[in-house]
Amino acid sequence: MKTIKSDAIYDDLKYRIYSGEFNSAGRLPSETELSAFYACSRPTLRKALEVLVSDGLIVQRQGAGSFLTEKGLSIAQTTEIPTIKTSLFGIVFPGLGVNYVFDIICNEVTRILAQSNCSLVWGGTVMPNSPTLMDEVHKICAKYVELQVDGVFFSPIEYSTISTAVNEYILDTFSHARIPVVLIDSDVVEFPKQSHHDLVSLDHVQASYIITKHMIEQKIRNIHFLSPPMSAKTIKLRQIGFREALFDCGLPIDSLVFHQADPRDSTAVRSIISLGAQGILCSNDGTAITLLDTLRRLEVAVPRDMVVAGFDNLSYLSQIRTPLTSISQPTELISQEAVRLMLARVKHPQRPFRTVRFPGTLIIRRSTRYGAESD
Repeated sequence: MKTIKSDAIYDDLKYRIYSGEFNSAGRLPSETELSAFYACSRPTLRKALEVLVSDGLIVQRQGAGSFLTEKGLSIAQTTEIPTIKTSLFGIVFPGLGVNYVFDIICNEVTRILAQSNCSLVWGGTVMPNSPTLMDEVHKICAKYVELQVDGVFFSPIEYSTISTAVNEYILDTFSHARIPVVLIDSDVVEFPKQSHHDLVSLDHVQASYIITKHMIEQKIRNIHFLSPPMSAKTIKLRQIGFREALFDCGLPIDSLVFHQADPRDSTAVRSIISLGAQGILCSNDGTAITLLDTLRRLEVAVPRDMVVAGFDNLSYLSQIRTPLTSISQPTELISQEAVRLMLARVKHPQRPFRTVRFPGTLIIRRSTRYGAESD
């Protein structure tokens, strides 16, 4: 008889087979890889694999591994991923309605859910700078609990002195109500810690690496990283990618290149300039756009004297005075995977938690053409 652990592994592998995840390879990962992924023993894993064999989804070849059968290969094309009977979900995103990336994800999640006869219910707007933030969150959480939603899509709150308390309250409330949560964009704890929730996001390390390397390729040798106070937990991951790019390109890594400051603060920006900065990578586009204004006031020409870049690829970046180089988020993939994770979590509450990250795309614009005349 299977244990709860092998049940959860079986459910997850079956879901992944149904989703077509293994179709291109035609086989499952090795037992070593699967044991590491599920943090389980070989005997526990084999119990789950034996049931998949009995289902006719895989065949095991001694010394070679587990391969999808004809049924396993075709089932993703002929069978919809199992949905659930109940169909109401909530969403808690900071700044929804004013945050470009979250707006896109919210719209896409709504569209995908509708295809599975599910719907997203609006609980209210969460503005991190609101003096009544906690009260607003209390009302939204109470509404979702009262409605008995089947799950909540949640992007942690940032840029607030009480963001930690707010995020903990949200997760505790839904945990006590046994409402599953899928995190989007960021965890609620700082790397290397991980919370006990499914998470889907941009690969922040990869994204930061490729944009930093691009800046280095523009003959920039003194690059600094700027983030506003009380930023999301993703900042540490972006700093890791930043460091890795510097290291791989043979550039020194100094703690003095990391700054946590308001980009409107002329004194703080002057201090970065005084360190000989040739480029500043900002933690997001909003910070970068504000920094461009401050640099203009300080008569620092971008990109002639300094280059600037950000993350998120806001819709209007090509239209601003100095078009901004940025990272485009894979919002469609994030949205699709968020729904997949949620439907699987509701159907199989005991399945192992998963973290899925998708690579970003570098969008190069004028702001990183070092030495070029400024507008």
